[in-house]
Amino acid sequence: MTHRLYLCHGPSCSARGALATRQALDTALWEAGLLDTVELQSSGCQDHCDHGPNLLVYPGACRYAGVTPERAAAIVARHVRDGVPVEEWLATPAMRRGTR
Repeated sequence: MTHRLYLCHGPSCSARGALATRQALDTALWEAGLLDTVELQSSGCQDHCDHGPNLLVYPGACRYAGVTPERAAAIVARHVRDGVPVEEWLATPAMRRGTR
């Protein structure tokens, strides 16, 4: 595997559309021909509940916040396929639950 993707399916992220985002990630990986090299997993809470759905990408441990189905396709194309993280969608430490 070249990458592992962990999409949060905690209560907040699920309520914010994690299932549709998961389907978009599956489709984008398939269309990019990456199903054999990328592992997509559901995860529990990633502690950025107010900004979900959240996606953690390894290697590099990049965490994305507010991942919509449209953003999911762009993250697969730009980050996973081309190796360039989408900086404007990365989560920040201030987004972490309980840091306010």
